[in-house]
Amino acid sequence: MAYKYKWDKKTLYLIPPKGLSREEVLKWRIIYDKKWYIENFLKIKDKQANLIPFMFNKAQRLAYTKYLECMRDSITPRFIFLKSRQQGISTWTEAMMFHDTAVNKLKNTYIIAHEGDASTNLFNMSKLYYDELPQLLKPLKSKSNEKALIFENPDKDAVAKGADPGLRSKFSIGTANVKEAGRSGTNHNVHISEAAFFPNPEKTVAALIQTVPDFMNTMVVIESTANGIGGYYHEQWLLAQEGRDCDFIPIFLPWSFDPTCTRKFKSQAEKDKLEEEINMCYNDYKGDTVHTEEYRLMNDYNLTLEQLNWRRWAIANKCFGDVDIFKQEYPINDREAFLSSGRPKFNIPSLRRYMSIVKNGTRGYIDSKFGKSTFREDESGYVEIWEKPNRYDSYYIGADVAEGLATGDYSCAYVINQHFEIVAVWHGHIDPDLYGVELVKLARYYKEAFLGVEKNNHGFTTLNKIKKLEYWNIFYETKYDQIADRRTKSIGWRTDTKSKPLMINKLAEFIRDVHIKMYDKELINELMSYIIEPNGSTNAQLGCHDDRVMALAIALQMALQGLDETFVPEKNVESSNEDYTKEISR
Repeated sequence: MAYKYKWDKKTLYLIPPKGLSREEVLKWRIIYDKKWYIENFLKIKDKQANLIPFMFNKAQRLAYTKYLECMRDSITPRFIFLKSRQQGISTWTEAMMFHDTAVNKLKNTYIIAHEGDASTNLFNMSKLYYDELPQLLKPLKSKSNEKALIFENPDKDAVAKGADPGLRSKFSIGTANVKEAGRSGTNHNVHISEAAFFPNPEKTVAALIQTVPDFMNTMVVIESTANGIGGYYHEQWLLAQEGRDCDFIPIFLPWSFDPTCTRKFKSQAEKDKLEEEINMCYNDYKGDTVHTEEYRLMNDYNLTLEQLNWRRWAIANKCFGDVDIFKQEYPINDREAFLSSGRPKFNIPSLRRYMSIVKNGTRGYIDSKFGKSTFREDESGYVEIWEKPNRYDSYYIGADVAEGLATGDYSCAYVINQHFEIVAVWHGHIDPDLYGVELVKLARYYKEAFLGVEKNNHGFTTLNKIKKLEYWNIFYETKYDQIADRRTKSIGWRTDTKSKPLMINKLAEFIRDVHIKMYDKELINELMSYIIEPNGSTNAQLGCHDDRVMALAIALQMALQGLDETFVPEKNVESSNEDYTKEISR
């Protein structure tokens, strides 16, 4: 049926066709006008445990407007929500899908969350919607248990049931940690809640989406709070934002949307004091005016003093005085949401500065003929170069070796010079022995660079190939043999429980103080998603890679090996990186 729309205070509404009687308008609204139906007939529990009519809040009005825009523009409604706490999007999604299932025939709705209790809580919303419906609007119900709510005639008499079968629509629930959850049958509505916390989101979410046909009378909602940078949910959010091969519409909901996130002042004096503190500023060494974070928030996001008063109260009383916890639970923008969740190893402010100046290098391959390496430009090449070799610089390479499978981790090598500038990267899937050939070509191209190759697992295969090619300038690990009372050498860099913390901590130090020059966006993304585990170890976040991180950490160790032991970053990098420091500090 064709819809008609009107705008009122930035909200889109449906309007009934002309010429309908009062009774016909009522029937039309029940079937087509979801907002009218929800606000007139559905009830919810509020935060004070009262049963109240469901009236859309600001976040829910925004979501509904986006839904109507899809209807108006004939776009299949597919949404991915990134939210702060208590925005009511799960409640809104359940209400939208309940309406579709409770007024239409043969509709299937599937609800899934990251854990059983969360799925049950969502499902109980729909049960409450049904229980509180006016009797005339309640569809026939044959089953209501912990797993399903089925709208069909419960009569056991086949003749009576055949004469009035009911809607034959149903709700069902699942949990992300259950294998094959929701994969069978056809679903017309799917609600995927807290997707960032699914144990295997790539398979679970992808399989569920396949059960939904690509028609206008279907709906898919993926909603979650953030769980750090990287992983399936973060990647899907970025894809939706960029619109690259992704039909999902991204909607971010900041804490400022929540009408309860405001706090009145006890007196005018208290309000004036807060305003004075917010407006405090000073001039930095460049003479530029530096404002408080609250001042920037107030101006960038149009926050009121009452909202900032609540923010201070929430940090102190709900977040143990930790601003980072507040940003995790109550982000003001999507970048803050992802960066504040998780426990990153590398300094996020520094990585943000790096991210502001990323640029593409020149892609291609390294060719070799008669022992001489040359660079050949090619957009599909494994090598990306930001600076070609010059006669004044020395070069160091750190190489991380993967298994070589097309679906596995990547092999990666970074080239840096004595100024700690990343000048090139090799990145791709390749067999370990062939990787050795590529590394030798790369090292020879960069003036016989000092080459450090991780020898864990498949690294031995790569190192054996390098030895056969008689490349000489390669790292050897030196150890003291107590039994033989002598030092021994073995080719390659070993990453173990002793060396890994040292190399990662040194890399973290150089990144924090911006001693490394880098323009590689993919590297910075990996650094952002490299986290500290609860046991203190460091690894890539679940669903992310760390091959670039490890390769750079080894490259840094190679550079430090090649420099005088008295090297001091502050004295050696400042002058050579002066232009870069100015650029990244803008």
